[in-house]
Amino acid sequence: MILAAAQAHLEEWTQTAVLYVRPQAVNLLLGKERSFSFDISGRPFGAFWEGMTYRRGLDNRWMAKWSERRDGRRARQRRWLKPEEARSLLERAHRLAEAMRVKVLDGEARSLDGDPLMDEDRERLLPALDRILALDWEALEADRERFLKVYKPIGILPPDQYLALVLQATEGCWHNACTFCTFYRDRPFRVKSPAEFEAHIQAVLEFFGPAVVLRRTIFLGDANALVIPFPRLMELFEVMNRQLPIAPGGSETIGGAPWPSARSHRFSGVYSFIDAFNVHRKSVDQWRMLREGGLRRVYIGMESGDDGLLRFLNKPGTAADVVQAVQRLKEAGIAVSVIILLGAGGEAYFDAHVQGTVQAVNAMPLRGGDIIYFSEFVEQPGSAYIRLARATGIRPLDEDRIREQERLMRSGFRWQDPSSPPRISLYDIREFLY
Repeated sequence: MILAAAQAHLEEWTQTAVLYVRPQAVNLLLGKERSFSFDISGRPFGAFWEGMTYRRGLDNRWMAKWSERRDGRRARQRRWLKPEEARSLLERAHRLAEAMRVKVLDGEARSLDGDPLMDEDRERLLPALDRILALDWEALEADRERFLKVYKPIGILPPDQYLALVLQATEGCWHNACTFCTFYRDRPFRVKSPAEFEAHIQAVLEFFGPAVVLRRTIFLGDANALVIPFPRLMELFEVMNRQLPIAPGGSETIGGAPWPSARSHRFSGVYSFIDAFNVHRKSVDQWRMLREGGLRRVYIGMESGDDGLLRFLNKPGTAADVVQAVQRLKEAGIAVSVIILLGAGGEAYFDAHVQGTVQAVNAMPLRGGDIIYFSEFVEQPGSAYIRLARATGIRPLDEDRIREQERLMRSGFRWQDPSSPPRISLYDIREFLY
């Protein structure tokens, strides 16, 4: 939905710029190869500039992503921008926004049809540009400090939830002992009280302001928040539903006002992690009650279907626990995402990893609406995995062997309903920022 749009020729760039103001975001395009995206408060969150994709997190870190050919294949590359690089990119966006603002003010901007702009269009375009220009580098740094007061560090999210509204019902990770993970080593696991959680939600809403409408789903954090005992978890779901209405059945509606508020915005559902070992601690009926409270999909880091590799990774439970967990959640009507760690265990576990994972996945009642994520194993500095792998002589897989492992798993999967298979996608933790 476009609330207002304008185009104008910008002499500095000798190209035509196009500005779109939408209910959830503002997009500023220069030709076909350059663009910037902002939330409706003016915060930049994405850009594309001459073949390079950029993303900005709410902690004011910026990432550049691109692809290049290596060894005969296209390889994705990424790096964090230095502060001076990020600042330069922001200044470029602001020069473009200021040039567009001058054109709108001077009456030189036109509608996409080439007609003069209507007053109501200017009344939406100019405030949107003003909000963008108000957030210079110093203002974004101050915004970053506000963000860090509202949230504990957000370790990781599934790729389909990168634009979720994260609500931290817990802090840290219940298990926090997997050999390959260091995301939550710096803080103990803690469950918030309903009063704490309500205050947290209010602080989150104050931080996002009107820009909360860019967030279509709610992600309940931290690492495995659904391990919370059922009575307390239901209390927290009730707090969520009072503060942030969730559309029934996963649908999504936006209020009719030009700038929807957090109260008129309807989130399409609640999403969260859990380790498979704890799913059985809630009955099918209890999971159904959580679904009625808005729970739409649960993410399980299976990592592997081989129990030997799971023990090496120090994952709680077994592959059979994952299968049973998926069966229970699906019986309750909740979608599932299963995460597979490609390359884990290196050459020593290559065959067992493939065979066990294929066997486990084929035993799961996965179908359309579910997701299988292939996440390439990344050695995290300071992890126990590095020390154990070196001590046992485990050699990491190179890129060709990782792709071969993925191919073997994909070719071995058999769906219980071939007409409605789950989606299979890649999950690169190195590209996450919130």
